[in-house]
Amino acid sequence: SILKEESELDMEAAHCYIKPQYTSDSKKITDLRDTLNKYVSSKITYNFGNSSETLTGNTINKWLSVNCSFEIVVDHNKVNDYIDMLSRKYNTAGKTRRFNTSGSGAINIGGGDYGWIINKNKESENIISAIKEGKAVTKEPEYSQTALCHSENDIGNTYVEIDLSQQHMWFYKNGSLIVQGSVVTGNVSNGTGTPRGIFALKYKLRNAVLKGPGYEAPVNYWMPFNGGIGIHDASWRGVFGGNIYISSGSHGCVNTSYPVAQAIFNNIDVNTPVVCY
Repeated sequence: SILKEESELDMEAAHCYIKPQYTSDSKKITDLRDTLNKYVSSKITYNFGNSSETLTGNTINKWLSVNCSFEIVVDHNKVNDYIDMLSRKYNTAGKTRRFNTSGSGAINIGGGDYGWIINKNKESENIISAIKEGKAVTKEPEYSQTALCHSENDIGNTYVEIDLSQQHMWFYKNGSLIVQGSVVTGNVSNGTGTPRGIFALKYKLRNAVLKGPGYEAPVNYWMPFNGGIGIHDASWRGVFGGNIYISSGSHGCVNTSYPVAQAIFNNIDVNTPVVCY
């Protein structure tokens, strides 16, 4: 231009620019745009009984980024933060509940392992999979542990109730009393008192032999609910109830008569709550 004594230079017409590898019309860019739009069109509605939570594109778009290779990256930490929020709100294991006892009125009781627990790793995978498919779904989250219902008190109306101070036990099924009877619980004098809390029945077994330091005890009905602590018949005891547990109680288990243990065993299912207070 100088040699031609030109006063203007059109840089684009003179091909002075390095052309970009991608423009807004490039297929790779339009495909990326369409995929991002697909991801944020996802909608996941979680049902928790009478409550629900909905995950939409307004939240999902904050989890997405594009790396230098034009690949979409989902921020797993933000997905996990969302699941943590759901867990804090809807997990019930160990939380305090209001419980109407059979003989002592309403009480607040917490502790134990019974209740809902969201499986964080599984649900994280489920969310990311649903986002990538651009789905609108209504579902429950993946649980590592479930309860019997989603009501305010997830104990429901089928449970074993054990009053440690009264040394008495009740078993209700679908709201009806199946059986009740006196028990002998853990020996409080030597530190093996039966723990308080709400626990889930782990399994049930006929004709088990319970073993511990210095003892072997065959029982007809074995129903563990807290580690090695469970409900069972105790043929070696002629009397149940009263203050026996204070100095001559069990190693933590709930001893009861053969008929009571049999009635519970024949009617109870795994995961049924066992309420000890």
